Amino acid sequence: MLLARRDLKERPMADLDPFGALSLFGELWPASLFGPGDKPYSPAMDVTETEADYKVRLEVPGMDKNDIKIECDNNILTISGEKKRETEEKSEKIYRLERSYGAFARSLRFVGADTEKISASYSNGLLEVTVPKTQKAQPIKISVE
Repeated sequence: MLLARRDLKERPMADLDPFGALSLFGELWPASLFGPGDKPYSPAMDVTETEADYKVRLEVPGMDKNDIKIECDNNILTISGEKKRETEEKSEKIYRLERSYGAFARSLRFVGADTEKISASYSNGLLEVTVPKTQKAQPIKISVE
């Protein structure tokens, strides 16, 4: 097996990055705080809106739906869970670890949400939460005479 090493410091377009000098996150949370291959886990999330509802989609591949918790309190929807690391063989040599593991919590505030009718589905690593709007939060069409 042939692996090429990557030098993360080598950035040919660094001079064009207006925020390149602001590496405050890296200084406050250096990679050495996490074990080898460990990174904070935060699943990718999309939030969309239609006239009738909001949809929240989270990518959580490799997780069981029983490991995901969804709560709504005071119009704040919180989705939390934990992606657990698979057990590693002691005899394996690790060449590269890119997958993230750990606990996560994502919270969103919805205005005019009908919290009694929130529903969720999970399929193929995609969690979809539907937050219906209340009748008064839905847009009203007014005709001009």
